[in-house]
Amino acid sequence: MTGILGRRSPDPILGHEDVEEVLQAALSSGRLAHAYLFAGPRGTGRFSTALVLAASFMCRNSRTGWCGECGDCRRIMRLQHPDVRITFPVLGATKPEEIADLISKRSGDGTTRLAVPGNSAIVIDAVREIQARMALKPYEGRGRVEILLDVDRMRQEASNALLKSLEEPPPETLLILTAERVSGVIPTVRSRAHLVRFGRVPAETVARILVERTGTTAAEASRAAAMADGSVGDALSLAKEGPVLPDVVRRGIELLSLAEPSGIIPAVRVMAKALGVPGSTSLCAGMCAILHDLRRLAVGSPAVFSTPDDLPRGCGWPADSLGKAVEAFQMCETRIRANVNPAAALIAAFTGAWHVLSSSDAKRGEVH
Repeated sequence: MTGILGRRSPDPILGHEDVEEVLQAALSSGRLAHAYLFAGPRGTGRFSTALVLAASFMCRNSRTGWCGECGDCRRIMRLQHPDVRITFPVLGATKPEEIADLISKRSGDGTTRLAVPGNSAIVIDAVREIQARMALKPYEGRGRVEILLDVDRMRQEASNALLKSLEEPPPETLLILTAERVSGVIPTVRSRAHLVRFGRVPAETVARILVERTGTTAAEASRAAAMADGSVGDALSLAKEGPVLPDVVRRGIELLSLAEPSGIIPAVRVMAKALGVPGSTSLCAGMCAILHDLRRLAVGSPAVFSTPDDLPRGCGWPADSLGKAVEAFQMCETRIRANVNPAAALIAAFTGAWHVLSSSDAKRGEVH
């Protein structure tokens, strides 16, 4: 089947054939829902799919897909169409020019996350602006599309205000909501939007996307894909960083191998400052991948995420301790995504993992 996304190369959501089938069927039958909720892990193509669905809705040359050539399609993909607007969580102090700068960066590189660090949220004033736009005639397109990102971080009063638009949308209007956690979206909003779930993308598909979009080597793409845990967005960030992150992961293993934990805190603070939020979450994923493979080797199984050159030698850590260390970095990634300070979260993970590994009966060896 030639889907709504298969017309263009590279495909924005490779690995989500079930999603493509659902949307293609709705477009082909002329029964597109007035509102969709795309839910799933961050970096799995929810926003990219929202843009493609918006292009399919507005395209001048097709009613069952997007041509990619008309002015509507091109400007939607560049985030520049006046009738396709994007709303995402911000802080009270976030300035309009900061929002415009983020959108411009995303338009340019295709990977910048549309998010403001900190306890950001979609507030009721943003919803009122959406409602005011929806009451107007389109500037030039065939309708209006409102894309709301991370609605699981929408304030209660904003969610309640959005209900009216979901219950009585103006004609020729499409609302596309995204969320990482369905449970974070109030039931009344969930029930008024067609839920489409996004799962993690297979590592081989992620690697193929990296090669197509970045031109990186197959080996580097496979390494980044393995560390990204099914997130195309994280993998693209890793590929953009090049060999820096693997070096940081190796440094992380060295910290866990120290004879005393006193050197961990200052070193981790420097790492967190240099990496920022995206790099810190990627570091957690990288540490999980290496420690997971070390655990597999400890029980006689082959590594799945790492090449032999990636794995340190002589650690001698037992499988159960390595499993607990993996859990520490998984929790760390979750905390950073929940807006915990990266340095604080990483210090807790590294010191906790160090104590788990150093208290084991295994002989601690030198990391090469």
